Amino acid sequence: MGAADEMTGRDQKFAVVASCLLTISVAVNMAAFQAKPPGSAIETGGLGPRTAWVDGPGLGLGPTVPGPANAAEPPLPGPGAPAAPDTSGDTNSAEITRGIQRELDARGYEAGQPDGVAGVVTRAAIFAYEYDNGLVLTGRPSEPLLSQIVLGSSSLAQNGSRPGKTMTADGEALVRGVKQQLSGLGYQTGAAGGGLTPEFARAIREFEVDQKLKASGRISGPMMSRLIRLQGEGKTRRNAVAGATSR
Repeated sequence: MGAADEMTGRDQKFAVVASCLLTISVAVNMAAFQAKPPGSAIETGGLGPRTAWVDGPGLGLGPTVPGPANAAEPPLPGPGAPAAPDTSGDTNSAEITRGIQRELDARGYEAGQPDGVAGVVTRAAIFAYEYDNGLVLTGRPSEPLLSQIVLGSSSLAQNGSRPGKTMTADGEALVRGVKQQLSGLGYQTGAAGGGLTPEFARAIREFEVDQKLKASGRISGPMMSRLIRLQGEGKTRRNAVAGATSR
């Protein structure tokens, strides 16, 4: 490929990101206009601070931003619990999440429908992408992540010493939730907590093999989708394996 072709490819990627950001900007300004009372001027001084991302259907895995050190983690909801309503009004966040969902789906990470809601399947797909690319594990959508996926480079921190192993509080919360669900099905996940241990990787691999999924040993969108479905059906490991074998 010549220099002109490489430049064209980079320009096309840049155009995708620019178009996405322009769409987000227009949507936010429209939302601000509708929120203003009659006769008020439209503020154009910039976007306000972002609020928390919204959990989608399935497991509730804690807040986006860690609370006080001694704050108790909220309990997991039961199977089939509805998604928390989006009260943030953060159009910008939804558009970024939707863009990430589309890009990850196109790359085979199966992030779910591009609905702009960061549910556990989307978060698991993000986790898998971050793991595969040696990034700090967050399981959360962000503008730098969208840039990383589309352009292949961004301001995201690379973890050279332990690629794919360093996690934020959000990443650890996702790991704890998956451990609880696998344990409920009868899989041995090792020590409790948010750590990525060999026992946890082995439990994921066994679950993937039992469910006829591609064995990866890491959290992913496909394994999370299957895990939620089995959780809703209240199956044990024996029944889950039997069900997968009969399909």
